[in-house]
Order: sequence, then C-alpha cells, then structure tokens
Amino acid sequence: MREIPTTLHEFAAGDESDLNIVLPWTGPAIDPETGELRAPLPEEYLVATSVGWPKPGREELGGQLNGAILQELWTRDGLLAATVAVSENNFNAARNLVLWRDKEALMAFLRSPVHMDAARQTRGLMFDWEGANWTGTSRTELPTFAEARARLDAARGAGESPYASHG
Repeated sequence: MREIPTTLHEFAAGDESDLNIVLPWTGPAIDPETGELRAPLPEEYLVATSVGWPKPGREELGGQLNGAILQELWTRDGLLAATVAVSENNFNAARNLVLWRDKEALMAFLRSPVHMDAARQTRGLMFDWEGANWTGTSRTELPTFAEARARLDAARGAGESPYASHG
C-alpha cells in the first residue's frame, strides 16, 4: 500500500494521469447535444475550482454531500457551467470547475445552507482540499483541469490560496 501524503503540497503534486471526467460540462451555457458552449461566454465571468482528497471509508457520506451540493448547484442563479473529474491514482482526488456569471453568484452558492453544511463536514471526510477562483479570459474555450491545477499550484506557491482546509 502506498504511503498517504501528509501535506497539501504532496497531495497536489500527485500523479493524475488517469484523471477521468465523471460529469462532462453541463449547465445553461452548454449545448447538451454537443457538450460545447451554446454561445461565447460573457466578457467577464468567474472560474471557480476546488479539489479534495477523500479519506477511505467516507465515500458514502461524501457521495451524499456531493449529490446535495450538485442538486443545489443546478438551481443557482448565475451558474453558467460545471464539470467534475476524479483521479484514482492521486488518492481519488475529486476536482471541479464551475463557471459563474460573477463573484456574487459564486458567493451566494458558497453561503447556501447545503454548501455550508458540506463544508463543515469536510474536515472529517477529506485528507485535504483547496480551491481558488479567477476571472475567465476566453469567451470561446472552456477552462481545463490542467489550467485549474496550474492556477492552484501558483496560488499555493505564492501563499495566496484563498481557501484551503487541512484535515
């Protein structure tokens, strides 16, 4: 059995060559037939990402919380699109990318009772997690998990990661 990393940096550096999209891009900005953008994105929008490394044996509760979060996500005003991926190689790293109309829409979601309840339980469910957001620049191309990972690496390296939790 592999040794479990002990720091966020070690988890974040893990091999994710097997990253598997478990929820393709979905949402109001996405054409469900093609999985592509229906139209160019707004001139200004927000990209939010997070990644967590779940503890073994906590999958059932984690799945319930993720289901509740996704159900809440699809109802939120300001949601443009979302996608989710998992890497079994990297201790089941669960990554997401979500596009929002603006920071206010993201903050309303983060402060929703469903999300707040899940966030309170994260410490017991995850070895570690982190997230970040930035202003999107491309109106015609969706961000990638490689871009999200690079942005998290840069923020972490500069000591700027806006949100992280160490379990």
